[in-house]
Amino acid sequence: MTALLTFRDNVKAFISRYDYIFTPIGKGILALCIFFSISTQFGYLAVLSKGILLVLLALICAFLPLEIITGISAILIVLQSFKVSVDVALLSFALIMVFYCGYMRFIPKSGVIALLVPIFYVCHLAYALPVIIGVLVGPAAIVPMGFGVMLYYYEGAVADLVKVLAAATEDDEAVQGFQYVLAELVGNKEMILTIIVFAVVILIAYLIHRSSFEHAWMVSFLVAGVLNIVLFLVGSVTLTIEMSIGAILLESIVGVLIAMLFQFWKGIVDYQRTEVLQFEDDDYYYYVKAIPKLSVSESNKNVKHINSKTHN
Repeated sequence: MTALLTFRDNVKAFISRYDYIFTPIGKGILALCIFFSISTQFGYLAVLSKGILLVLLALICAFLPLEIITGISAILIVLQSFKVSVDVALLSFALIMVFYCGYMRFIPKSGVIALLVPIFYVCHLAYALPVIIGVLVGPAAIVPMGFGVMLYYYEGAVADLVKVLAAATEDDEAVQGFQYVLAELVGNKEMILTIIVFAVVILIAYLIHRSSFEHAWMVSFLVAGVLNIVLFLVGSVTLTIEMSIGAILLESIVGVLIAMLFQFWKGIVDYQRTEVLQFEDDDYYYYVKAIPKLSVSESNKNVKHINSKTHN
C-alpha cells in the first residue's frame, strides 16, 4: 500500500506541477472523443465528419473553456440533422435549447456529462455510469445524465427514420420526421427505465458516500452496483423489456472498480486515526469528526559526507 500511495502522490505532484500542459491536453482529448462520437452517431453530413476538421476543432477547444466543447457539439448535431430533414434539425435545436435554458445555463459544465453518456454506450460501459457519476458528481449530474441517455436513443430514432425515408416510395405518404422521432422516444420504455434507474442509483450512491460512518465510500460503491443490477432486472421484467443481464452485471462491476480507482486517486482515509473534537463559542457547541487521509510524504534528507584526513 505504501508503494501505491507513494506512486499516486508522485504522479499527482507531477501533474500539478505541469498543469498548464496537462490541462489543454486533457481538454483536447475529451473534445476529440466527443466530436468523433457525434460524427459516428450523426454522420449524415460527410463534410462535418472529416477527421482533419474534428482534430482542428479539438485543438481549438483545448485552450478554451469546457462550455465551448458543448456549444460546438450542439452545432454539429443540428447541422448533421439538417441532412436528414429540416424538421429533425429544428427538433434537435429545440431539445438542446430546452436542456440549455432549463439546466445548463445554471451549471455550464454539465453539458460535457451529457455528451459523455453516448460514448459510454459505444464502449459498452453505460451501466457503469450511475455508479461512477453518483460518487464523483452527485445529484447535480442527474439531469445531464438523463439528457445524455435521451441523446443516445434520439440518435437511434433518427437512424431508424433515415431507413424509413430511404425505403419510402413516391406512393407512400410523407413521413413527418419530428413526429416519427418523438413517437419513438416517448414509446421507448427502455430509455425511460434507464433514466429512472440512473437517477435513483446516483442519488443513493451520493447520500451514502457523503455519510460519516466508517467505510461509507466503499459501502456506497457496493450498494450502488447492487442497486443498479437489481433495479434494471426488476424493471425489465415488470415492463417486459429485453435487456442483457450479462451486460448489466458486468458493466455494474466495472463501474464499482472504476469508482474505487477514482476514490483511491482522490484520497482514502485512515479510520484508525479518527479524532472527535468538541469546542464551543457563545452560541453553539461544535462536535467535529476528523478522519485523516492516507498519504506518504517523501522526506527530504541532506546527507553530508565527512572525510577524515590522517595527518602524518
